[in-house]
Amino acid sequence: MNFKAVMESGRYELLFSTGLSLSVRVLSALAAFVTSLVIGREMGATESGYYFLAFSLVTFIAGVSRIGLDNTILRYVGSAFTEHSWHCVRSVVSKGLLLATGVALLAAVLLSFASVPLAVHVFGKPELAPALAAMAPGVVGLSVFTLLAMALQGLRRIVASVMTLNILSNVFLVALLLGLGLSSAEHAAWAYSAAAMFTLLCGGFFLWSVLRRLRAQSPCLVEPQEISWRELFQSCMPLWVVLIMSQLVQWSGQFIAGAYVEPAAVAQLAVAMRTAMLTSFVLMAVNLVVAPRFAAMYKQGQLKELEKLALTSVKLMVLFALPIVVVMLAFPEFLMGLFGEGFSGGAHLLQILVIGQFVNVVTGSVGYLLTMSGHEKDFRNTVLISGPIAVGLAFALTPIWGATGSAIATAVAVATQNLVAVWQVKRRLGFNTLVVWRR
Repeated sequence: MNFKAVMESGRYELLFSTGLSLSVRVLSALAAFVTSLVIGREMGATESGYYFLAFSLVTFIAGVSRIGLDNTILRYVGSAFTEHSWHCVRSVVSKGLLLATGVALLAAVLLSFASVPLAVHVFGKPELAPALAAMAPGVVGLSVFTLLAMALQGLRRIVASVMTLNILSNVFLVALLLGLGLSSAEHAAWAYSAAAMFTLLCGGFFLWSVLRRLRAQSPCLVEPQEISWRELFQSCMPLWVVLIMSQLVQWSGQFIAGAYVEPAAVAQLAVAMRTAMLTSFVLMAVNLVVAPRFAAMYKQGQLKELEKLALTSVKLMVLFALPIVVVMLAFPEFLMGLFGEGFSGGAHLLQILVIGQFVNVVTGSVGYLLTMSGHEKDFRNTVLISGPIAVGLAFALTPIWGATGSAIATAVAVATQNLVAVWQVKRRLGFNTLVVWRR
C-alpha cells in the first residue's frame, strides 16, 4: 500500500471515529440542553438563576481542584495506549485520581463553610447560600468523573468517555428533578450532587472494565513503566494555570454578572451560554477522536501526518457547526423562549456568545495540539492573556451594560484565546489551522 492510500485509509478511520463521536456528542448536547430546559421551566427564571450561579461556581472550583490533570492524564494514557503499556496507564490514573480527590474534598468542605459569606458579601444574594452548600459535594463528583472520562478518552473508548463526562449526570439530574418535583435551587443543587456521585461510580466501573479487558486481550509491548510524581507534576503544573485561566474565560462573566445583576438576568446569561456551546459540541466530538492521536503522532515523529489530521478535523468541524451558528443568529428569540417565561429577553446574549464559540470551532483543536505535543507552557502563556482579558472586560463592561457586558467579555476572551493559540501552533508545529484549504 502506497503512502497516499495509507493516508486515505487514515482519513476514513477519522471519519468513522468522528461520526461515532459526533453521534454520542449529539446525545450529550441534547442531554445538557434538555437539562437546562427542565431547570428553566420547572424552577422559573429567579430560582434557576440561583441554581446556575451555584453550578458555575462549583464547576470552576472542581476545575481548579483537578490541578491541571485533565490533559496530563489524556496525554500519558493516549501515548501508553499505542504501546499497550497498561502499567503506565494504571500509574498515571491512580496517582492523578488520588491527588485530585484529596484537593476536591478540601475544596468541597471549604465551599460548604464559606457558602453564606460568599452569597452575602461577594454576590449580594443571601438566597444563594443554601444552593451553594447543597452543591458543595458535587465538587468531588465532578472533579473525579471528569478525570475518569479523560482516561477513557485516552483509551479511545469514546462512548464510555462521553457518557461519563456529559450524559449520565444530566440524565440522572433530570430524573430527580421531574420524579421528585423539585422546584427550588437548593433542592436542585442536592440533586446535582447526587447525580455527580452516581456518575463518579459509573465512570469508575467503566474504566475498571475497559482496563481489565485490554490487559487480557493485548499484552504489553514494552517494559512496565511507572510515572513518577515528579513527571506528573512537571506536566500538570503548567496545565493547572491553563485550566484556571480557561475556567475564568468561561465562567468569570457569570460570576461578575452574579454580583451586579438580578438572578433572572444571570439565568438568561447562563442559558445563553449553554445554548451557544451547542456550536462547539462538534469541536468536542472531534477532540475526543484526535487528541490521543495527536499525542501518539507527535511522540512517533509523524509531523506531516499530524498536520493533515489537524486540518482535516477543522474542515469537518466547520462543515457541521456552520448551520447551527446560522440558526442561532437568525432565531435567537425562539430558542431562548423554549426555556420558559422571562428567557426570550436574553436573545441578544445568545447572538453575542455564539460568535465567540464559532471562532472556537474554526480555529480547530489548537489547545490539544499544544498540550498533546508537550508544549504545555506555550498554551499556559496563551491563556495568561485570555484569562485576564475575560476578567478585566467583565469588570469594566458588566456595571455599564449588565449581562450584555458579561457576554461581550466572554466572547472576546474566547476568540482571543483561540487566535493566540493558532499563532503558538504555527510557531511550534509549523502549520496554521486556519489555512483549511491546504491539502
